Amino acid sequence: MKNNNKVYLLIGIFFLQGIVTNMHHPIMPYYVDFMQLDGYMVGLYFSVMNTGTMFGGPFWGNLGDSGKKKISVILGFSLYGLGQILFGMGHIFGQWPLTIFRFMSGFGIAAATTIIMSEIIIGSTPNTRNRNITFGVTSLALGGSVGYFIGGQLNSNPILTKIFHTDNFQIALLVQGILVGLVALLTFFVYKPTPVEIPEDGQVKKRAQFWEGFKEIKNVGPELLFFLIALVFITIGATNVDKYLDMYFKDLGYDSSTLGNYKMIVGFLTLFATLVIVPLLMKIKKRTLMFSIFQAASAVIVFITFRQTDKQVFIYLVYSLLMVYIVIKASFAPIEQEHVASFSKDSNIATTMGIRQSFYSIGTIIGPLVGGWLYGMNKLSVFYASAILFLLSVVFLTLSGIYKKKNLTENAARL
Repeated sequence: MKNNNKVYLLIGIFFLQGIVTNMHHPIMPYYVDFMQLDGYMVGLYFSVMNTGTMFGGPFWGNLGDSGKKKISVILGFSLYGLGQILFGMGHIFGQWPLTIFRFMSGFGIAAATTIIMSEIIIGSTPNTRNRNITFGVTSLALGGSVGYFIGGQLNSNPILTKIFHTDNFQIALLVQGILVGLVALLTFFVYKPTPVEIPEDGQVKKRAQFWEGFKEIKNVGPELLFFLIALVFITIGATNVDKYLDMYFKDLGYDSSTLGNYKMIVGFLTLFATLVIVPLLMKIKKRTLMFSIFQAASAVIVFITFRQTDKQVFIYLVYSLLMVYIVIKASFAPIEQEHVASFSKDSNIATTMGIRQSFYSIGTIIGPLVGGWLYGMNKLSVFYASAILFLLSVVFLTLSGIYKKKNLTENAARL
């Protein structure tokens, strides 16, 4: 029997996850400056973390489908929190060992992201699945915006820095790690995982091997595969717009609290998109066409916004035209995850979402690496490249749509 209260609890955990795992983002460019490192290290650290997420997605998803959901989520949160605490000790370890801690954090947090979303899907009825996926994705995003705001204030607000000394980056990241640990503790007490459904062949996985999740990729059909490739291009572009907008804010002379405040507005706009726009878009049957229109519009908006070099005009566009892109991005996320989930059954949903997480992570790995190089050459070129990538994704979305029509035709012929 589906349990709405459990689903709402999981959505609440997602919200807390979003807060505690995003507190460090507004201070990252300033932390790298404090360490006297080149600016591309911001992108490198973000990329390494997402490399961990890429490996962690299939691993934790497969482990969850093997009946070890709760321990996986708790271990994942714990690894993330420890990684953040160690990452704050750059003055002790130096710049390169910090990449190990970022990988640890990314590998760990993939557990919660993959398994909790699969639990939300399993705990939903067919009538509430789309709504609950939307709420889950939005809760994580809204929590992320709150985390950005708290992180920016924690590091720059005179009152908070005087009381907690969080202008010290080590202490700020220590606070983040402790809060992540508290979320892990809360999860231990309140999270009761759904029992693993026995597949039709009656065989339950006894043990999860590290590479088992990746082996499942060979079973992905062309329609989903082309969609996931498109997702990689979309994610590269969106990640670079998001992360290098942080850098661009700093280079324009704004402090971390200004960035945090902006991200808070983005969070509330995301909530609006979820409550008002996504329910309407979920009714559209031609998903591939809708996704293609989304990405074409995103390309135009990003290009227009970032071709402005005047500081005042740029800020005006960021708070107006770019907000349309934010709505598109916020609307795309839950519909995209619901689309991927439709290719699986309850017995392998965590594995399928883990594969999706890996493709998503590929985008968040490649994006910051290439973006750092582009940003170093010309600050605006990284945003132009994102616009091009959004357009490239339309090609693979179209191929996915072609295979969908082919599958429908073949199924109709069999009937």
